[in-house]
Amino acid sequence: MASKFAYRYRKPVAALGLGVRTSATEADSTVPTITAGTGNPTALVADCPNGSMYLKTDASNGDDSLWMMIGDSWQQIKGQTA
Repeated sequence: MASKFAYRYRKPVAALGLGVRTSATEADSTVPTITAGTGNPTALVADCPNGSMYLKTDASNGDDSLWMMIGDSWQQIKGQTA
């Protein structure tokens, strides 16, 4: 049997993206988001605030899989070899 928490909060928790608030009163327009999808994020999620992250699910390597909104534009977060 599923837990009461999972049953009660399943619908509100499910979302296309996840917002990360620093306080309960922070405006929605300033909340960084975590989103995933195929293709580059530039056209897909253009209106995200700085600090937002995009996980590219069809990436062919580590240098193309993680993107972050920095300075009002999407930047690739490149992997680093040791």
